[in-house]
Amino acid sequence: MSTAAKPLGVLTTTVHILDPIEHVPLVLTTGAEITDPAIAEQITNPKCWLSQLSSAAAATTKTTRKSKAA
Repeated sequence: MSTAAKPLGVLTTTVHILDPIEHVPLVLTTGAEITDPAIAEQITNPKCWLSQLSSAAAATTKTTRKSKAA
């Protein structure tokens, strides 16, 4: 049985994020398979993803917008 996590998506471009545990800068390159939801939620630009995120990862990357008071 494989211990590898299921990829949430593949990057189409290089992205810069912070490691969710060590809080140090990480550079993820084009073609990297993202398996950690904590990393996936930092990559909010949909143009960075080659393949669709799983529904679980997509739910964590959505942001809510504040409505303007009239």
